Amino acid sequence: MLKALRGRVYHIMEEGRPVSPWGYVFDIVLILLISLNVAAAIAETVNPLYQMYGPYFDSFEAFSIAFFTVEYFARIWVSVDADDAEDGVSAARIRIRYLFSPLALVDFIAIAPFYLSLLFALDLRVLRILRLLRLFKLSRYWSALNLMTRVLRSEAEVIGAALFLLLMIMVLASGAMYLVEHRAQPTAFGNIPAAMWWTITTLTTVGYGDIVPVTPLGKMLGGLISLTGIGMVAFPSGILASGFAEQIRRGRREYREHVDAALAKGAIDEAVTDALSDLRTELGLSEAATSDIEPSEEEKMRPRRSCPHCGEELPPAE
Repeated sequence: MLKALRGRVYHIMEEGRPVSPWGYVFDIVLILLISLNVAAAIAETVNPLYQMYGPYFDSFEAFSIAFFTVEYFARIWVSVDADDAEDGVSAARIRIRYLFSPLALVDFIAIAPFYLSLLFALDLRVLRILRLLRLFKLSRYWSALNLMTRVLRSEAEVIGAALFLLLMIMVLASGAMYLVEHRAQPTAFGNIPAAMWWTITTLTTVGYGDIVPVTPLGKMLGGLISLTGIGMVAFPSGILASGFAEQIRRGRREYREHVDAALAKGAIDEAVTDALSDLRTELGLSEAATSDIEPSEEEKMRPRRSCPHCGEELPPAE
């Protein structure tokens, strides 16, 4: 009885619309509640609004905390029913492993500030701002996050090298500007850490203009640093763009392999269609990106062919 209830809750909370209409309703309610929480956290920083509607804000916060807390522990409870749960592993170990998964950590961060405020004396203004972290709960419904994560993981070494090079340039440029400008502007360039503010705004091409070199040598050096900054900003952008293109290409290839394997087995039923949809989401691909790979209705209905003698599967008839 309890296991059946847990399985039903799992289908509603984790698998959503493809499996249960109640899952679709739950997803919509959760997205709406997260959005309202972020809007309330922003509105509470406007003192006149908080003074007028403070009790309503507090009541909504209490309701949200109760909802998110129940949701958090419910997801821990049903995590043992996940498709990727290993056979032979105890339920306790599966739940502990789930606690440290990215999505579980996001759910924990959404409620942690409130319970921490009960244990420690926290500034209420800080607590309200921390509630904006609940926005990360929407990442559960953002399939492109999987794609971004894979890009950052695959390009981590190259991105790290680019950031290290940028750090080297920033330190050297700050030291050079300190040498040529600190006598003319002892306040703005009085030391290397102070000069780093100008270097950061220049290398990133922001250029607030609050600090500018005034000596001829400083202006020449500033021009060179500005030109260097243009290239340094474009460098990581090019790496990420190339990484996204490569991951999309790999994702399409993997998705095509699964579609071909499903077609080779014969007719594609609703369960296989849902599995392919989940795979597309996991790969961070949109429906448009896989529109030319999706099997047609005729292909989905094609029966499975096997050898009448040995039972081996045969390729689909043309």
